[in-house]
Amino acid sequence: MRFGAVIAVALLAVDPFGWDRFGPLRWAVISTIGFAAIAISLGAGDSRSQPLPRWSVIGWVAVMSGMGVSAALSTDRWHAFVGTPDRHLGFAAWVLFVGLFAVASLYPNSAVSGISRASAAAAIGCGVWAILEAAGFDAFDTGFVDDRVGGPLGQPAFLGAAMLLAVPVAASLAVDRANGLAVRVLGASGALLGAVALGLSQSRAAWVGVSVAAICVVVRRRKRMLGVLGLVIVVALWFITPLGERASTLTEFDTGVVAGRLDEWQVASRALFDTPTFGLTGHGPEGYRTVFGAHVDEGYVIRHGRDVITDRAHNGLLDTTLTGGFLAGVGMVLLQAGLLVTSLQRMRSTDPIDVGLSAAIIGYLTQQFFLFPLSELDPVLWVFSGLLIARRPQRVEYRPPLFASVSGARQLMMLGALFLAAASAVAGLSDVAADHAIDEAVAALDSEDPDADQRALRLADEARSRRPDSIRYDFIAARVASMDRTLEGFEESLERLKAGLDTSPTDPAFLEERGLVLLEIARRTSDPTDLSQALDALELLDASDPNNPSTELAHGIALALDGRATSGISELEHAAVLDPESIEAVLNVAIIHFESGDLESGRTALERVEALAPSNARAISLRQEFLSE
Repeated sequence: MRFGAVIAVALLAVDPFGWDRFGPLRWAVISTIGFAAIAISLGAGDSRSQPLPRWSVIGWVAVMSGMGVSAALSTDRWHAFVGTPDRHLGFAAWVLFVGLFAVASLYPNSAVSGISRASAAAAIGCGVWAILEAAGFDAFDTGFVDDRVGGPLGQPAFLGAAMLLAVPVAASLAVDRANGLAVRVLGASGALLGAVALGLSQSRAAWVGVSVAAICVVVRRRKRMLGVLGLVIVVALWFITPLGERASTLTEFDTGVVAGRLDEWQVASRALFDTPTFGLTGHGPEGYRTVFGAHVDEGYVIRHGRDVITDRAHNGLLDTTLTGGFLAGVGMVLLQAGLLVTSLQRMRSTDPIDVGLSAAIIGYLTQQFFLFPLSELDPVLWVFSGLLIARRPQRVEYRPPLFASVSGARQLMMLGALFLAAASAVAGLSDVAADHAIDEAVAALDSEDPDADQRALRLADEARSRRPDSIRYDFIAARVASMDRTLEGFEESLERLKAGLDTSPTDPAFLEERGLVLLEIARRTSDPTDLSQALDALELLDASDPNNPSTELAHGIALALDGRATSGISELEHAAVLDPESIEAVLNVAIIHFESGDLESGRTALERVEALAPSNARAISLRQEFLSE
């Protein structure tokens, strides 16, 4: 039952009253229930029916050692251990993964009933949600591009990955003749509705995963008719529905998703070796976001932009190696290879649940080649993995592992898991309360109350007080403070940004925002000291993240204000190259030329602006002011 609860909350936990409806509550419940399940299992005194395979022990030792050392050496140590507010994939999450894997392997038979029913029920919930969302009944107004749906996971890619786990296990319920009619109907409903959710998510990584898993089932179980039927269905979907057009982009290697993944892997590969140990240790869990800017090239930025903070490598093995170093990477290779081999072996089993678990693991690991580890779903993966390897035929005489016969060691681990469960509950509930305060702050900003800005700031600061360790609320409060665009507002914003940087000194979002706010303060005060502080911050950004169009634009403006027009124009032109669709950089180039008396160069720059935005009000005003004669 406790493992079924982990699966249910991982797929369905949503907070309808929060600002981030798919984040804080889900992780709070997953981590609390997960660590509690580990503690209960250890406290029950149960021992596994056979030892864990050597590859799994060696793999996990390597992964956890690499992650632990890299976290200790990280420049952002707090988030390396506890995770960022968005991703939650710190060292603590990896402790949860290995713990669930280990204790799930204690119950190879008794737990399968609960997890299969929970998987089917969760798939039904996701399928119904996805259908309603596709029909226009989007309760949270998520509005994804190309009419994709995210369901209760809040992201189409996450929904697709979740269905890779849930659907095969639900299908195993439906085909198992040992189950009663009601249970088989539950399984069939989950498999069908989950498959619909998988399709509506339009997650190409998940589609690749389900294709590989299906091929493995057909080949290993020699179901030729099943393979022919599946091929007919795929061909029909390809030609009859819009899904085929999206799937066809997987064959476009020069453009689209494949080219994008190749670009991301190139940047991540450059970052991999940029550590003092040349990759033997990584950048620490959650550390990729702090070094991405130093390794991204112009071509990547021009093709993909810099609208979001890149914190993941879009490849599970590469992401693990980046954060935990080569030791963690080798450990993960060993774990995944062992799981794939075991899954292929268990697909020949006469027990449907073995086939379902095997297909789920193969599909999920395949899609992770294009995605990344997820704190929301990887707990389910490792529960399934622990169950599956414990269900393999016993080939050796069982000898209990050392800790099973040493009660003190087991009790110590149980107490540690209980502590982590309690800490997760306290931190998670505080995070949910803070998230609710942010939701009220956003609602206040949308109101017509003349004191709306101040009320929103008070609520944002209340969120900060509830989770003073969370940089998310420092950043939101800083943005709220600066919304009135006054000097006082920017100064208050700067105070909150400094508080966030005290927690995470190398966070790229905070460093960029601080540079932009310092520039705004300098523009309003015209104080040389303020301008010098802005220039110092922006020059550091330029050195550590030279291909960020936002900071290049700000740096160019700051240099021009400092009387260095030529250097300023150079930075602005670079910003224009990095973001060719934006007019801001070229517009500022025109202004600098006009104000310095170079009307011809100003005219040329203005024409570039007008080619992109013919009706831009600022461009029209400049033409009238400087070129009307």
